[in-house]
Amino acid sequence: MAKERMRRWTAPIGGARRRASTAFGLAGLAASVVKRSAMRRFPEVSVAERLAMLPQNADVAAPVSIRWSDTHVPFVEATTERDGAVGLGVVHGHLRLAQMEVMRRAATGRLAEVAGPAALQLDILLRTIDFPRAREASLAMMPAHVREWVDGFAAGITAAGAARVPPEFEIFGIEPEPWTVDDLFAVSRLCSADYAWRVWRSLYPLRAEPEWAEMWDSLICAAAAADEDVPITPRNLDEAMPTAFARTGSNACAVSGTRTVTGQPMLACDPHLVITTPNIWLLAGLKTPSVTVWGLMIPALPIFAPGRNLHGAWGGTNLHATSSELVDVAEEPISERTVSIPVRGRGETEVRLRESALGPLISDTKPFAMPSGTVALHWMGHRPSDEFSAFYRMMRASDWDDFADAVDAYALPGLTMVWAGRDGRIGKMIGAHLPRRPLAPPGDIVTSVAEAHAHWAHLVTGRDLPMSVDPASGYVVSANEAPQDAPVTISLFFSSDIRARRLGALIEAKERLSLDDLRGMQLDAYLAPAHTIARALADRAEGGGPVAEALAAWDGSYAEDSAGALAFELVAAELIKRLEAQSARRNVSPSWRPFARLTRLLAEAAGDDGALNEAIDDAVAAAEAALAEHKTWGTLHRVRLQHPLARLPWLSGRLTSLDFATPGTNETLHKSMHAPVSARHATPFGANARFVADLSDPDETYAVLLGGQDGWPGSRSLYDQVGAWRRGDMLRLPVSSAALGEACPHVTTLVPVGAA
Repeated sequence: MAKERMRRWTAPIGGARRRASTAFGLAGLAASVVKRSAMRRFPEVSVAERLAMLPQNADVAAPVSIRWSDTHVPFVEATTERDGAVGLGVVHGHLRLAQMEVMRRAATGRLAEVAGPAALQLDILLRTIDFPRAREASLAMMPAHVREWVDGFAAGITAAGAARVPPEFEIFGIEPEPWTVDDLFAVSRLCSADYAWRVWRSLYPLRAEPEWAEMWDSLICAAAAADEDVPITPRNLDEAMPTAFARTGSNACAVSGTRTVTGQPMLACDPHLVITTPNIWLLAGLKTPSVTVWGLMIPALPIFAPGRNLHGAWGGTNLHATSSELVDVAEEPISERTVSIPVRGRGETEVRLRESALGPLISDTKPFAMPSGTVALHWMGHRPSDEFSAFYRMMRASDWDDFADAVDAYALPGLTMVWAGRDGRIGKMIGAHLPRRPLAPPGDIVTSVAEAHAHWAHLVTGRDLPMSVDPASGYVVSANEAPQDAPVTISLFFSSDIRARRLGALIEAKERLSLDDLRGMQLDAYLAPAHTIARALADRAEGGGPVAEALAAWDGSYAEDSAGALAFELVAAELIKRLEAQSARRNVSPSWRPFARLTRLLAEAAGDDGALNEAIDDAVAAAEAALAEHKTWGTLHRVRLQHPLARLPWLSGRLTSLDFATPGTNETLHKSMHAPVSARHATPFGANARFVADLSDPDETYAVLLGGQDGWPGSRSLYDQVGAWRRGDMLRLPVSSAALGEACPHVTTLVPVGAA
């Protein structure tokens, strides 16, 4: 019995619940949806045809010019700041209105209005979290000029929706609604979901186990990230959606002029997020009287996350900061509020939600599976803060001090931000407002009311936290690793420092770096610890054979054509199963990285060579057939790009989908995540955009998306950057008149409403 219980906890937690979930199943689609879409055709639409769908008029004071590249990348030129924001809003609405509608409905708990009863529990969860909770107080903090900027952006989205809506609106019977600053705030909070929620959802059910205290001690502060690899599918939206749009990964680095061929700083950033179509990023540029900027933007948000203006470039990575906590409010006053949730085919459903002064009772929701009914979500996102103003200032930063002031004002989600300036300065600092938690690890996953009040009475900001400015090394790197010498507990679940160390090693390997060198680093698929383990496994494999030979010959790179990478992953998957079955301890693995699990298990088994050698031989033998059949890593490890409409069975054959080999693994710089490998699979999470900038030349900025710019089904620019992505090429984003005219030859103009 004890052995059976031990085995029960060796499997990743949460998989069964995800398989059982049908939150957004086809049962939620009304017959009218099927009728409207069953005979639908999606012909290929050119960029010129798509540009013809843009509005001609908008709420602008003077004409706004939008230049477009052949890949549908826009550069907005306006004579006022607000008009520039309107132009950007038009761009977002034109390219991604359907995607943005999903984000707005998720942020406000209105998915069942479209999907029907199957999405009701998801809406209850989203309404319980209450992403817009701090809207009124946060917007009151916003300076008038920033509010005008954000209002203009919302007006631009509305103008795009009034001109032409995507086919999804007609198929699902959605009427376009105006966008407001309230909507933008709600989406911004949705994108600020706390990384820790992914961990809690998996760990909380274990608190009922007798060994909970021992398991908790072994898990806290572990160099392992949980649940980034939860894909968004119709069967798991209730678990994935609340954190689906959170910024959860990434690599970033800034290199000073002392280490570059141009003698000026350079910056590179490649975000890691859920891999989906359309991409979670879009590329855009802007020129107004006060700023010229290119960068990556999140649909529905008027911010440039990685970006570059005429003075400097910036990027960032997720800090994995714990900006929230679970609090037992059993002894606190608990109030109720009633909300009405529209449900397709059922009318309004009234739901009572409980909340406390410290936050909503998250234990009332199904996905968190909490046996206790009095656990509240105490979250920084429920407090007022103004991220729009912080990014507005960042976009206009002229030097490190301007940049640092902007980052210091930024609250959530926690980020590590990196800067490279034309004045030669580089640096990185933390953007987060966090409670003053002690450095001593907490005793449990749930805290007391007294502790919550004590820790949150005074917050720390970016200037209170570790930073690095103009280091003697000549570079700064960030890859979700733990900050050094933090004065407070920032997080309990950082990523491994493997990627950060690899970035540093690649930078130090060359005396002078070029922009091509930085681009090459983003494609790097070498994993040194795996390479070391593979050689050790090959040495211990007594029977030899093709698998052992492939391990011995492997260079450590997860290249698409690598036989060694495939052999290692096949053996690792089998070895994890065998070693966990033999282990005397209970191995809690709530979606922990397979490589971290393997490393831990090998260390535990090192004392019994006989048993370890037997397990290795068995794993090598079990991998023989799969290696012979599949031959290379890319045969099994894939990227699958598919428009969401293609998931409807009657539309799947009418929309193009892509399936191709991809390099990398969970902890390589070219990140492409996967569970232990046993069959062909699509990576659900990883690098999905790249951005580099050379500060010696304002025209030397480049970026590329995994996919394309447009979200319109059938659009020529839905997937047209895939070739460049796979080759390691990037799109040039210039600002000089001649180069911009060449890069963006198509011009559209927005004129004031009522103008001819």
